[in-house]
Amino acid sequence: MTNFSPPPFFLKIATGRNVFLFFVLFIAFSGFIMPSMEEDIKALSGGVGVIDLEFFYSPQKALFMLSAYGPEGIHLYLIAQWTVDLIFPLIGCFLFATGLLWLGAKRWWWLGLLLLSADWIENVFITILLMQYPDFSPTVAMGSCFFTSLKWATVFFSNGLILFHGGKKLLALRKIRVAERSIL
Repeated sequence: MTNFSPPPFFLKIATGRNVFLFFVLFIAFSGFIMPSMEEDIKALSGGVGVIDLEFFYSPQKALFMLSAYGPEGIHLYLIAQWTVDLIFPLIGCFLFATGLLWLGAKRWWWLGLLLLSADWIENVFITILLMQYPDFSPTVAMGSCFFTSLKWATVFFSNGLILFHGGKKLLALRKIRVAERSIL
């Protein structure tokens, strides 16, 4: 993966200020906007959450969740899929790509693109499930599950890398400060 260099655009915007901005947007979406949409769907489905937030699910579980949504829940879920869940992965892409670049983990910048791709492909599969219901394809559900799991694995791995490289950067800064104090 060392030959898969980040595009100049990502290198240009990978600043501490921009990473902070993407982090704030990510927190706003994941802490307020997305949970609000999920609560609305839960209210219509008797407490059943959204498929997107499962790490892994079987076709049977996907069918159970679809049946709980009802027509109103399916309609609301479709709106969420193609509004907020179209924007949120883009924010995640920019957060992880620029965050990893800014922290010096240049060889991992592409995880942001993987997150974006997995989430958008997941959205397509979930949209097919929602639009076809009550007809149901276990194959489509398995495809959806694969991309949902890939999305979450990418998020967890990216967060681990950010914590690791962020810790390395903090330790390096601390060493510099200690060295500066010893010179004085």
